[in-house]
Amino acid sequence: MGRGSVTALIDLTREISEGMPVYPGDPLFQARPFADYGTDGFRATRFTIGSHLGTHVDAPSHYFVDGETLDAFPVDFFCGSCVCLNLASVVGPESPRYAARIATGRPASLNVDDLAPFEPLFEDVPMVLLRFDWAQKFGVSDFYDDFPSLSPELCDWLADYPKLRILGLETPSLVSAPPRSGDAGREFLARDAFDPEFADLLPKDPAPLETGVSLPEDEPEREPLDELELNADAECHRILLGRRPPILILEGLVRLERLPSYAPPASNKRVERDPSRVFTLSCLPLPIKGADGSPARVVAKTLE
Repeated sequence: MGRGSVTALIDLTREISEGMPVYPGDPLFQARPFADYGTDGFRATRFTIGSHLGTHVDAPSHYFVDGETLDAFPVDFFCGSCVCLNLASVVGPESPRYAARIATGRPASLNVDDLAPFEPLFEDVPMVLLRFDWAQKFGVSDFYDDFPSLSPELCDWLADYPKLRILGLETPSLVSAPPRSGDAGREFLARDAFDPEFADLLPKDPAPLETGVSLPEDEPEREPLDELELNADAECHRILLGRRPPILILEGLVRLERLPSYAPPASNKRVERDPSRVFTLSCLPLPIKGADGSPARVVAKTLE
């Protein structure tokens, strides 16, 4: 950083409050008094909170019985150089592809061709954020079930970039349910909508890994269980979280429009790295032992 440079901190974290919408099926956030000034001389509050509430990080144990929990990762895993790709014109709520989703019967999805021009960035930085301008839809009925999506093919492509370790999005998950027209609304594809046999394979109380567990790069990648027909959201999670070392997933981001970003280049030319559009990202989950996910405070440090 040169002399005289001015930095700005941008909070990319959604505020947590009682009554906020949550991913369907997840626990509601609650804050209940545990002690108060009049009775106890101090105030304390009991929180009820889901591990995937608001802006949060997914750990491999979210989808793998033997997956690492968040406490297995050193703190510097969650901090590093980052870029933001502005893809709102490709799959955002005002894009032609998003408008066509009812006719096609498929979510508005990114594909490999959409990200191929950004390949030099994936080769160079450990953290990438995908901007769809979806955060503005929070509180609207389709926020959780009609959002821009990734495809398993794209996740396979992303997993081939060994430097990538954090992928962040504004959306609440990676793949939306297929859209449909009509007054009945859209069907919701829940996180646990696997083949029914899969539910019995999930641990009821998974044993946490010891803090500081190493993440060897030469360990074989985990393969999805052959006998299970996973939905696309589960498949995409398993591709990224199952890579060795894993790509952790950061969901529910806000205010990405305030970040320096790269837009899709004309004629699908490869972008060139611009130091002025690279910033530092910190996405720090709570250090809860055995956590499959955790709300995180996410802050970008940029040059003004």
